[in-house]
Amino acid sequence: MGNSDRQNVISASDTSIGFDYQFYYFFYLTLGLKHGEKIGLEEKDDVHVELSNGDLILIQTKHTLQTRSDGESINLTERDKDLWKTISNWTKIINEQASPLDYVKKTTFQLISNKSLASNQFIINLKQLAEDDINVSYFKSYLKSLHDSTTDKTICNYINEFKAIKAALLKEFVMHIGFEFNQDDLIRLIKQRILEKIYQKNRVDDVYVKLHSELRDTNYLSVKNGTKNVIGFEDFINKFRKCFQVAMSDKLPVRSFQFSLPENPEEQLFIKQLIHIRDISIEDREEIIEFTTQLLQLYNNLKTWEDDGDLLPSELKKFNEETIQIWKNNFKAKYRKIKHKINSGNSIEELNDNIKETAVSLLDEMRNKILKIDDTILSTELSNGHLYLLTESQEIGWQYDWKKTE
Repeated sequence: MGNSDRQNVISASDTSIGFDYQFYYFFYLTLGLKHGEKIGLEEKDDVHVELSNGDLILIQTKHTLQTRSDGESINLTERDKDLWKTISNWTKIINEQASPLDYVKKTTFQLISNKSLASNQFIINLKQLAEDDINVSYFKSYLKSLHDSTTDKTICNYINEFKAIKAALLKEFVMHIGFEFNQDDLIRLIKQRILEKIYQKNRVDDVYVKLHSELRDTNYLSVKNGTKNVIGFEDFINKFRKCFQVAMSDKLPVRSFQFSLPENPEEQLFIKQLIHIRDISIEDREEIIEFTTQLLQLYNNLKTWEDDGDLLPSELKKFNEETIQIWKNNFKAKYRKIKHKINSGNSIEELNDNIKETAVSLLDEMRNKILKIDDTILSTELSNGHLYLLTESQEIGWQYDWKKTE
């Protein structure tokens, strides 16, 4: 890969993760909304917050994949293009207002970045001007010297735009600018805020997954439909409160797992039994994978519930026993006539076709059963998965003489 190609890949990655970084910071702030507040994504700024008193917070998010030799994100320098592009964006917003000074007095301007901050003379001078340690005249002289020693024409233009602001307005603007650096672990911060709301550590990931998905969908649909991407505190409660119910409910949190399938799924005992009764053939690869997936989804949920303390061993035992009893009742009803014929002298070989038809009929009936564990009603997928799991562990079967079937 040539240098230009590599730079293009880096640039594309920076852009992609920049949008994600913006969303995750929006996600983080959404969880901190208070009564009467609103938050927007890519409306008034990258992110903005409207406070209940009418004040406004405009937020620019800047992410970099570039790192120093120690592995930390690069520093934000006084000629950083992200820094000056942000200042330029805010300057334009201010200049568009009917009363710029009144607007600035009610607005906070924040730059959020995963970059590090070492010695940055621009930020040092901003702070000194805000605290009256230097005056506007001195600050503008500094800006002129920075401009004159900068070779990047775009940054020079940004500096000139900022320097051209009238003294009183510039001072007020500077007093309302804030920075947060090294903000790089937003997912952890989001999960901390979720924990602070639900007080159940083992349910944080479940709430996070549901809320993340719903927020993503809401943002996408807002952009697609051309509606404002703004959420108020009350809107958030109404639209997303169900995402938190998984933590408040006594029902078990059903999860979807990623896993590797067995190398030869057709060698599983339960699959062999289904092939034996002619429910499927060995060529039915898609159904073999589907049924194996159902078994593994149920198995992984059961294991996670046990590991997290959501399901006691005694409750799992009761669940298994209940399913087995339902199977026993149906097995007995389906095979009553066949059992009578065998007891009357017919051999299993003579009744083979009838037995296989009965086995498939039993299987079909059991597949329609909706099982319940603790207070949680399982989906058809997980209910079927339990049947296959019990078949695999040789606790139930489908053929009349299933215990002899391998």
